[in-house]
Amino acid sequence: MKKNGKGSFLAALWWLMGSLCLGALLLLLSPRESRLSQKENRMLAGFPQLTAQSLQSGGFFSGLEDFLCDGFFGRDEVVDWTDSALALFDKRTEEQRQIQEAAEIERLLEQDAQGGGQTPEPTIQPMLTPSPALTETPAPTPTPSATPMVTATPMVTATLAITATPLATATPTLSPTAVPTATPRVIVPLESGAEYTLELTGVNGKNTHVYSYPAENLMAFAQTLNTLAGMLPEDGEVHYLQVPVSGVGRRVRTNLATYNGWVSTMEDALQTQVAGNVHIHNAPAILNDALVNKEDVFYHTDHHWTPLGAWYAVNSIMESRGYPTMPFEEYAYFARLMGRDDAGREDWLHLLEPLAPTHSYVLTHLTEAKELDFMNREYRTYIAYINNTRLPWRRFTGGFGNQRRALLISDSFGNVFLPYLLPYYGEVHMTDLRENYYSEKDAGGTFRELLAYHEVDDVYVVLSTANGINSYNSLTVFDQTIRR
Repeated sequence: MKKNGKGSFLAALWWLMGSLCLGALLLLLSPRESRLSQKENRMLAGFPQLTAQSLQSGGFFSGLEDFLCDGFFGRDEVVDWTDSALALFDKRTEEQRQIQEAAEIERLLEQDAQGGGQTPEPTIQPMLTPSPALTETPAPTPTPSATPMVTATPMVTATLAITATPLATATPTLSPTAVPTATPRVIVPLESGAEYTLELTGVNGKNTHVYSYPAENLMAFAQTLNTLAGMLPEDGEVHYLQVPVSGVGRRVRTNLATYNGWVSTMEDALQTQVAGNVHIHNAPAILNDALVNKEDVFYHTDHHWTPLGAWYAVNSIMESRGYPTMPFEEYAYFARLMGRDDAGREDWLHLLEPLAPTHSYVLTHLTEAKELDFMNREYRTYIAYINNTRLPWRRFTGGFGNQRRALLISDSFGNVFLPYLLPYYGEVHMTDLRENYYSEKDAGGTFRELLAYHEVDDVYVVLSTANGINSYNSLTVFDQTIRR
């Protein structure tokens, strides 16, 4: 009996020692630096820094937990094998998938209501030279119902001439048809305690509540927009657009037996609180018909909107300014399959080919510029658009002869929005003012100083709901950054 007990003890001891040695070996082989995961479109956690402060606050142990989850050796292979194994036993019905998707949407909405809570998107150090284009033949582009067909080959006709003279009436003009002015207006404060909402409209007449926007948040953010507008030239304009995350849009599109659209009252209320040269655009209203027609304006496997959704927004804004606009199908795209969801619905990357020679730069320390490819054809995720989020400041130049300059302030939702601004400006600049994104030291000055240095005429603010009006980024970080 004793012999058997001793044998069991030794077996357990050797098993424990072997496990510890294997664990130590895996930790030694695992990459200790944070790195980009293209499959998950995020930065994987690196080994945390051991300091007295991190030990006292508990940050070291939470960081170590993240590292153990993200950093173990052979992680991608293990994840792929696990996903394949689970797929074999996945017996969920389509109804169960929709229930699960609805639960995920509710989680995102709760996260948004608490001020965003998203981890920073991955950024990549600027490349010194453009990477060579792939030789792979672009995949055929899907044609959604009632959606203009996107081609994966360069255009042969309808290409804009690169001249300093106004374009034909079928293409964007090089200058505004009328000079906008900052018209003074009397602003009547919103009713205290009032709330404005985004709701999914039900076919049975009952709406489903999604977001609430307190009047106090709208008035506070309106002051920020008015401050920004006051920094622009007399004919400058500010345009604001807040875009719901894709899960909310998919909820309408995939449940048309329940919903016949969505409606947001926030934008009209915010418009009453801003100066005459600040214009608020209603993204749910702009995208409503496309959703109902089952057009691909949101991704199924990603939380972003698509280039088609962004085109609808830019098209609506430019029409409101009196500009002729460029049809979506007149652009040429490099198309590549991005992925499929559980129901087999495909997501495609559509990397826009500029209508005129375009140069993309990352700017640091005010004057240091490094050029990189406009789009990155190597990636198969959303970070391919304009070669991913880059810090702290970007500049895009085109060949249309227009002297006006625009600045796009955005989170990653601006990455598919920016390309459609290029035909309307000689230069388009871009920055991200979220917490831990904009660095005055790296940029070479405060936001106000860079705005003046680059002689920006118009500003477009495009944010997802995760970083929108209810978030800490918009209510605090954004405001403090532009006022410095």
